[in-house]
Amino acid sequence: MDRQTANLEGQGTPSSSIKESQQDDFTDNTDPVFFYLPWAEHGEFCQWFPSIFTVSTSKIASLIGDSEGTNTNPNTDSDITFSCAEQFMMYCKAGRFHDTDTQRRVMATPLPKEQKRLGRQVKGFYDAHWDEVKSDVVVAGSIAKFARNRKLRGKLLETGDRLLVEASSGDRVWGIGYTAKHAMANQDDWGENRLGKALMVARDHIRSKETMGEER
Repeated sequence: MDRQTANLEGQGTPSSSIKESQQDDFTDNTDPVFFYLPWAEHGEFCQWFPSIFTVSTSKIASLIGDSEGTNTNPNTDSDITFSCAEQFMMYCKAGRFHDTDTQRRVMATPLPKEQKRLGRQVKGFYDAHWDEVKSDVVVAGSIAKFARNRKLRGKLLETGDRLLVEASSGDRVWGIGYTAKHAMANQDDWGENRLGKALMVARDHIRSKETMGEER
């Protein structure tokens, strides 16, 4: 996620549809699910995949620990609409450091590549402070992204209990530091895979909510 530099323009619209016969094989498979670019296989799991979702200002405030710069009054709480999970993450990253100008600029562009670039320019940024909340931010963004979109939710739940892995050769924090082609041969040397882990937490959360609904 943090090392993606490919341009989304000219790549067409990503598709989340698969044939029913393929769905059964996909669910029964126990191999890891590798993903990276939004227009490639399993691109729905990429932070750059186009996905409209909303998150309340109070939820964002609770995630980034901001009781001043973000509205926390339940009577005046409002929703913010995001174009993809990358935009949500970079908005929260800027908010963590009270950089409202960068928040505004992140929301002004629909391009994930530009959102990412702006996120690297957050004023007052230091790693330790962001590290405290960044995984929770990505989990929350993933839940919002997948839970409210039927097709995306189905795609995530179809993975069953399979390991979700961001196969980014240049990122050992959010990814594993290897491409899908070389991943299994180097499994003992994988990076943190924080994005994959966040998606699996989101998957468990959404699945449990659906199970609770069925039991009512």
